Amino acid sequence: MNFMRLNFLVLFMSLQVLPAQAALPLDEARKLYSDAIEHIRRGRISAAENLAPQLKDYALYPYLELELIKSQLNQLSSQTIDTYLQEYGNTIVGQRIRIAWVNLMVRRQDWPGFLRYYTGHGGDDMQCVAIRALRDTGQTQAALAKAGELWKTGHSLPDICDASLYFWNNSLSATEKTQQYWLRAELALEERQYSLAKYLLGKVSADPVYIELISRPSLLYHRHSSLPVNDHSRIIATHSLMRLARIDFDRANDLWHQIDRRLQLNPAQNYVLRDAMARQIIAGDADYARDWLKANDPDYEDPYLTEWRIRLALKDGDWVAIQRLISFLPPELENKADWRYWWARADIILQGEITATTREILKNLAAERGYYSFMAADLLDKPYQLAGQRTLIPALVSEVTQRSAIQRARELHWHEQRYTARLEWANAMLTLNRNEQVAAAQLAQDWGWNHQAIMTAIHAKEWDDLELRFPAPFSDEFKKAAKKRDLDLKWIYAIARQESAFAEDARSPVGARGLMQLMPGTARIIARKMGTTAREADLIVAEKNIAMGSYYLEQLMAQFGNNRILATAAYNAGPNRVERVLLRQEQDYPADIWIENLPYGETREYIKNVLAFSIIYGKKLDMDGPLLAKHERQIGPNVLKTAAKN
Repeated sequence: MNFMRLNFLVLFMSLQVLPAQAALPLDEARKLYSDAIEHIRRGRISAAENLAPQLKDYALYPYLELELIKSQLNQLSSQTIDTYLQEYGNTIVGQRIRIAWVNLMVRRQDWPGFLRYYTGHGGDDMQCVAIRALRDTGQTQAALAKAGELWKTGHSLPDICDASLYFWNNSLSATEKTQQYWLRAELALEERQYSLAKYLLGKVSADPVYIELISRPSLLYHRHSSLPVNDHSRIIATHSLMRLARIDFDRANDLWHQIDRRLQLNPAQNYVLRDAMARQIIAGDADYARDWLKANDPDYEDPYLTEWRIRLALKDGDWVAIQRLISFLPPELENKADWRYWWARADIILQGEITATTREILKNLAAERGYYSFMAADLLDKPYQLAGQRTLIPALVSEVTQRSAIQRARELHWHEQRYTARLEWANAMLTLNRNEQVAAAQLAQDWGWNHQAIMTAIHAKEWDDLELRFPAPFSDEFKKAAKKRDLDLKWIYAIARQESAFAEDARSPVGARGLMQLMPGTARIIARKMGTTAREADLIVAEKNIAMGSYYLEQLMAQFGNNRILATAAYNAGPNRVERVLLRQEQDYPADIWIENLPYGETREYIKNVLAFSIIYGKKLDMDGPLLAKHERQIGPNVLKTAAKN
């Protein structure tokens, strides 16, 4: 037996029979653990093994074992791995031991071993390895079935999949192959993977005109009349029209009806085309949008289109139509806070007073908490409903603290292993009931892990615990930024709460980073204006991120007339988009109508949340104020001229 492997097994067995010893003080255990991990990283395995017995009672001892296992994986037997998997089960450590061993099986091309330990984890590349393992162990039908499922994706697959897909393709008849390639090409078109779609159709010798239309959808203007009437033409024409609508709505709209008559598009294709056309006409704020929406949904079958007809009626001040249109919404939408608010708002104008019915609607709305609730309170001239209610059971906090997964999460967070800490926490939440989850959220907040406290409270549906859901961390940094940039402190907090929920290392799918979710390119521009530099690593440092984010907010406030609504919209959607909306306006609108008519759904909700969060933080920070300042209650194009003069 290899000496290193023997040494490792002796260490493992000895740790199981060592007499209990006093646990190290936490600070000492943390340092010793860091030292042991550093020894492993530097290849000093014996030094780490010598420290291990002292860490037996430390929460992260399993992670030390994990690193020792990984450092000597080649010398271990499957029996040893089985022992560890039995001990750690489906914990994060157990999962990582399994993954490390499975990867070793791949490197060794030990396919029976791979299949024994593989549990379906990993991305497309690991799925393709599994197909090869099935194939090479004689499980042909299982391999073909798995490859067939993998094929049904609209994105490119890694090169490692080529052999498995070639194997599957060779099992298909010519007819089946054509069907499967068209199926995947349609999925690729849905994901806007146009190069992949062209490649797939080229492999089955599709009509060259289809491939041309994917490359140049504008050719549809001239080629649509010669397309054969079949499913393939309908697929290509639908996706070409969707792309054309973004370029030239009028021509695409005319062409849609011609193509529908000739090719007989199916209901699903007409639905997605109507949705795509609607989004373009709404975003373009065309004068004929109202007529188009009415003509294309005369019976109010599409709630999305009906909601936009209501919004446009708000711009027109057609309060009779607003109430009528709201009545055509399905009950689950009609009873949402936004449409209850707008029905009441319309009724006040139509009746010239707040009737008993409308007062009851507004009273019920104002008893809730949120943007429309605060707007309703303003209409009633009542204070905002901000009383929180805690269901926390203090005795559960100390009980939950003893859970080993919670302790591991805390220590991982302390060691700044935040991703793994979140995994441990999520695993722990699966074992806790609602009251225990609330206690865990309180623990996270006590540890300064505010993001996890917020997310856990939300997961537990602890909506009324405002202490958990709306913490005010980094107080010195936010106060300094607010004072330096002459910004409303509660507003900056609201922006950060909406952007990242106070996760210092937050990273969005598009690459925005840190507490205030700054894009690296934007951060570099801001840093230059501030006379400093901004490396990507700086964006996850709270003080630097807050300083740059508040500088950007100051610039946006100057650009948009010191109007928080416009600056908030610009922070989310970009200042150019907000300027375009303002420049298309011919008159001023009340702020609530302006917000409701923004063509960017995400930005509409973003503004509403930030305004509502500002009220909550105002209460928390003893900075009470109205939802909208006096100068923010009307929004029009002149705000740009006023800002330019200043």
